[in-house]
Parts: sequence; structure tokens; C-alpha cells
Amino acid sequence: MSRLLSALVLLSAALCSGHAWAAQPPWRVVVIRNWDSLYRVNIMREEGLRETLLADSPREIELYPEQIDTLRFGKEYNTETAAVLKRRYRDIKVDVVVATGIEPLEFAAAYRDQVWPDAVIVFMGVTDGWLDGWKRPPRTTGITTDLDVAGTLELGLALEPRARVVYFIAGTSEFDRRYLEQAKAVAKRFEGRLEARYIVGRSRDQIVESVSRAKPDSFLLYLTVLQDGAGRYGGPYDHILSRINERSPVPLLSAVHTQWDRGPVGGSSSRTDEHGRAGGRLVRRVLEGADPDRIPVAAVPAATCEVDWRALQRWSIPEGNVPGYCLVTHRAPQLWRDYFWQFLGLVTIIVLQFGLLWLLVVQSRARRTAEEQLRERAAELARVGRLASLGELAASIAHEVNQPIGAILSNAEAAKMLLDQGALGEVHLREILDDICQQDLRAGEIIRGVRKMFAHREFTLVPGDVNGVVAEASHHLALDAARRGVSIQPAFAELPRVRMDAVELQQAVVNLVGNAMDAVSAEPEAARSVRVETRATGGGVEIVVADNGPGLSAAHARQVFETSFTTKREGMGLGLPIVRRIVELHGGRVTYEPNRPRGAVFRLWLPAADG
Repeated sequence: MSRLLSALVLLSAALCSGHAWAAQPPWRVVVIRNWDSLYRVNIMREEGLRETLLADSPREIELYPEQIDTLRFGKEYNTETAAVLKRRYRDIKVDVVVATGIEPLEFAAAYRDQVWPDAVIVFMGVTDGWLDGWKRPPRTTGITTDLDVAGTLELGLALEPRARVVYFIAGTSEFDRRYLEQAKAVAKRFEGRLEARYIVGRSRDQIVESVSRAKPDSFLLYLTVLQDGAGRYGGPYDHILSRINERSPVPLLSAVHTQWDRGPVGGSSSRTDEHGRAGGRLVRRVLEGADPDRIPVAAVPAATCEVDWRALQRWSIPEGNVPGYCLVTHRAPQLWRDYFWQFLGLVTIIVLQFGLLWLLVVQSRARRTAEEQLRERAAELARVGRLASLGELAASIAHEVNQPIGAILSNAEAAKMLLDQGALGEVHLREILDDICQQDLRAGEIIRGVRKMFAHREFTLVPGDVNGVVAEASHHLALDAARRGVSIQPAFAELPRVRMDAVELQQAVVNLVGNAMDAVSAEPEAARSVRVETRATGGGVEIVVADNGPGLSAAHARQVFETSFTTKREGMGLGLPIVRRIVELHGGRVTYEPNRPRGAVFRLWLPAADG
């Protein structure tokens, strides 16, 4: 019930939230990018931006991507582009304009009030230091990225301690020149440690040729080549970086994160994906009401150092030269390093197994002796078991044939008595002899049934009439009951047919009724009665044998079906265990309960043939 209530509460909250989300107008965000949208820097940065901007937003967010291309067309078309955008967004209220780079930021700052007058500018992808001296417009904030040229030069010196020269590689576009100027300013701080040389203003083929002649005591630092000295633009699928890496005789490094897995050994820079996620979080802050003018501009995230293990192998750079603060990527698996604990566990298992084998060898002689003794004991126990089985078989046969033999004796005594009285006619004699023959045949059937039980052979069960079996059993006991002065009181109900072995089931009933007659033998003759009933119940048939004898104590009742347990002075304790075995072979059960006010009740239940 509590789970159902919780589910209803959650569903109600979700529905209320959905109605509230749908009732509010969406936030509208324009994203301005520069160059081709398929540049890795644009893809990686915008994926991070969308991930955190849209995650768990309390309102719908509509994104409007726009693109300018000052790389190939310059800034002279910005006014016309702004006019087109003004008409496009004339009836759309924009909440935030995201400028992903220095050129988009300059465009948004110049034309925001005309195109998106109510929007806040949030910029990202601008290199730290490029906004020095820039006056931030109102309702504008953002984050910068760290082009860590100094950290990359320190990494180059750590990887190549003998290096004395660094070659900076850059293109001729305005963006390329910005990177180059920043690199030159940093290189001055390394004067005396590194001589800076520049491969700039050349065509792509010339750049590759110049790289191939680099001095051995040097390394390369690739910046960007968006446009080469021949005026050719590279685009997102330009292969200049891989060509340089193939021809270079010295290690290649880069201070741009998106270039690290394309050949360079590594570098130090802000991660572009993390920068995009930070930008998305900042846009969400502004959309949710934060004052942009109070949010300081900062470089996010801080620069991190990464080294490509594959490039270390190519340039034969010892991994020990990598500074401890640098992350080594694409490292090939090393068994002892990467699987130390697995190896330790394996060695431990081998040592333990060796010790176990040693113990087994040491104990083998004692074990062989013990096994020989065990085989001798097993043979002896088998002999004893066979003798015990023979004894149990003999005892069971003796117990079960006792009743037919007693019936034969009773018939013989009756014939003798009638003969002494001169009242034995041919009819009576024939009846007595027929009954003796039937009891003899029945004794043979009982012996075969007992042997079948002890040989664990299957009984042949066929549908039969339980009332007929119980009536036949009562008939066999009638003479003995008359001799003892016991009244057998049958009560038969209409019953379904039961799959059974009639001889065995009859013997089970004989045993139960015989025990009941023994129980009442000490009672006054008027009270010596045994009730035998049949009834349909529980998808089967129940045979009830009840007496008004002394009954069983609680202790005796718990062990009444155990072999060798008996309350009779001359009993063998086999009757009820045999009854239970017969009933269980028929798929049924036999139970005991005390009679009221005194005596015992045994219930024998068998499943119906169609149940």
C-alpha cells in the first residue's frame, strides 16, 4: 500500500511539474559560432554546452544556432549579416546570446542592441589574455580558455632535456596571428633556455619541408594554420598536422587540446569539452536570474597537461621524463603494473596449490592404508547389510503371513470341533476347505508382495474399488474377530476409483484392523468394537480405522511408524511401517490421531484415479 501511495505522489508531482513547465514560455538561446561548424573545437565545445545547459532544466530551452565566417569573408559583411538576423528575430524574444569565440563575441557586442536588444551576452572559447584592455559591455559575462604555451614549453623541455630550440608553427589568418603573438610573448620568458624560431607565412608544402629540416636538439610547437602563406584555407579535415608529424625528425607538441590525439606528444591547455560544460552551466545561471554584470570573467577550466604514450614510444622518450602532474593517455596495458593484484592473487593460488599437493604427497601412503581399511570395512558392512536385509525380509514375511496362517488354523479348529460334534456335513467341510485354500493363496500373494517391496520393484497399479478391498479385508478377519469377541463395524460411502494393487492395499487394511482388534482385546466383550469407514475427501479416498482401546501416549505416537517400535509384548514392530510403505507406494499417506474419549484412529488416504 505504501509503495502505491509513493507512486501516486511521484506521478502527481511529475504531472504538476509538467503542467508548470508547459505553462511558462521557453528560454530562447542563440549560439553564434565562427568558421565551419564541423571543426572539432566547435563540435566538442557545443556538445559540452548543450549537455549542461539542457540537463534538468525547469523550463523548455530553444536553441538557435547561427554562424559567421570572418575567416574566409572578413568582417566587412558583418553589417549585412546583422541586418538579416534582425529581420529573422524581429518577432522572437531572445534571452541569451552565446558567443563561442573571439569573432562571435566582437559581432555580438557590436550588434546585440540592434538584433537582440533584450538578450544577455555569454561568451566562451576566447583565449585568456585576448580581452586585456577590453571594456566589457553591460549585461555581458563569460569564461575564457587557457592557451598554456608556457606549460607546453616546460613539458617539451622535460621530455627533451637536451633541446635548445623550439620551432613555432602558425598560419596567416587573423586568428593564427593572435595565437602567434601570444606565443612570442611567452617565448621571451624562455630566452637563455630556448631559442624560438618561427615557421610562419609559408604554404603547407613549405611548412612540411621546413619541419623535415629541424635540428636534432629541438622540438616543434604547433599553434594553428587556418590559412597558410599561399592563402589556402584548411577546413576541419585538413591533414597538415598529420603531415607535419610524419615528416618531423623531432617531437611535436601542441597547446590546443583538440589536437593532442592527432600526432603531437602532448601539451598543456584547457580541455575543450570541460570548457563547453562550464559555459553551459554559466548560461543556466543567467537564465535562472543571476546578474551577468556581477559574474567575473575567469579562465575555466584550468590548463591540464596530457601526454600520448604512443608518441612517447615513437620518439623513444622515456616515460620517466613525463612530469608527475601530466596525465599519460593511450597507454598500452602492462601486466605487472595494470594487473598487479590479479598477479598477486594468481601467485598466491599457485603457492597454496603447491602446498596442498605437497601435503597430498606426504599423506598419500597413509591415505592408501586408510582406503584399504575402508574397503575391508565396506565389504564387512555389505555382508552385515545383506544379513540384516535377509533378517528384515524374514521378519516381514513372518509378520504378514501370521494372519492367513492364523485363519487357516481357525478353520482347521472349527472343522475339528464340528467333527467332534458330529455336525460336519459335506457343505460345511467344503466351505472350510475353500476358505483354507483362499488363505493359503493369500499367504503366497503376501510373500510375493513383501519380496517386491524389499527388492524395490514397481507395483502394478490399476483402477479399483476401495470399498471392495475393505470388505474383502473384513471378510478375512471375520472368523478371527468372532473368536476374539470383537465387533467389526463397517460403513461404506460412495467413492471414486483409486489406482492400486488390491492385494497390498488389502494387507494394509488387514494390518490396521488387526492392530485395532489387538488394542480392544483387553476390554469387556461388550465394548470390543472396531469401526472401519470409507469416505471421499480431498481429491481422494480416506479409510478410517478407529478403536476404543487404551490408545497411545504422546511419546509412542511420535514413533508409531518407526521400524521395530511396538507396544505389544510379542510384537515385532513391522506392521505399521509396512502399512506406511504400502500406502506411500500408492502415492498416499497414513496418519495417527487419538480417538475421543479413548482409543486410536488411523487415517489412510489415497489419491483418486482421475485426481
